[in-house]
Amino acid sequence: MIVLPTMAAAFAHEIKTPAALAMAYVGLMRSLSPEAAEYCNHIQDALYDISELVQAFLQEYELSQSANGSAGIRATASIDITTMLCDMINDYKRAMPHISCYHMVDNQLTCYANEMHVRLIFSNLLKNAVEAVGADGHITLYATQSGGYLHTAIHNTNLPDTSTHDKPLGNGIGLSICYWLTEQLNGQLKYESSENGCVVIVSLPQAG
Repeated sequence: MIVLPTMAAAFAHEIKTPAALAMAYVGLMRSLSPEAAEYCNHIQDALYDISELVQAFLQEYELSQSANGSAGIRATASIDITTMLCDMINDYKRAMPHISCYHMVDNQLTCYANEMHVRLIFSNLLKNAVEAVGADGHITLYATQSGGYLHTAIHNTNLPDTSTHDKPLGNGIGLSICYWLTEQLNGQLKYESSENGCVVIVSLPQAG
């Protein structure tokens, strides 16, 4: 479990304020046209996701504080990985039609873990891939299971621009959290690159 100082928890709590304001504007925009209403529905769904993540973070923070930071990451439920990954790709396809996104995900993939932490891993890695791919690239997400492990690969046909970054997948706390969470879930995250692009491979145990 990530134990953060009180200021970080307060910052996360404050995210709810602009999210609620954005939700109010979405309600006003929905009446402009049928097309606007459709886009507003997608915005609203994304805002709900933000609110749920913030709420889950605050709950995890409170639990970690009460346990003096010794609880670790708790597996909480069996997660429908197939639906989670397909929904993420479809959201990007709707929001960014100029980017080619494909997915080859086996049916009925599951993983017993903390859903918030698994979602954070995949959403951050997909975001990095989308930022690196550009308008002429392609992103393909593969997911399967073997030997009690869930194996997910995100392939990007364009190499990230490393001229302004000192890490192959980008820079900042997002990637560090992905590595940390994967290790805490007893999994492994690997990065490979070649002239054909780059791929991020995440392997997570399916049992808790």
